[in-house]
Amino acid sequence: MSAVDWDTFDLEPLAEEIRATRSGPDAERTIWAFEQALAAARVDELLVEHLLSAAVCLVARAADRTPRDVLELYFRRSVPDEVWREHYLPLLD
Repeated sequence: MSAVDWDTFDLEPLAEEIRATRSGPDAERTIWAFEQALAAARVDELLVEHLLSAAVCLVARAADRTPRDVLELYFRRSVPDEVWREHYLPLLD
């Protein structure tokens, strides 16, 4: 992972975008998840990769799928790379 200063990272620009583009309860759940991941990154950046793995496995178990199925489903639903780079990545700076 890159050397991001997670201790000074400001999640608010992304949170504002999430609130503007998602329904109330879904937005708040998403922001909560980002807050938890950010808290882990502040402890140890490598924990984020472990959180990803754990979350994928839990989703797979709950949905009676495999982790690969879960990742492929989310991959198909993800925004294109250009949208990520131009719109969302700047919100994570």
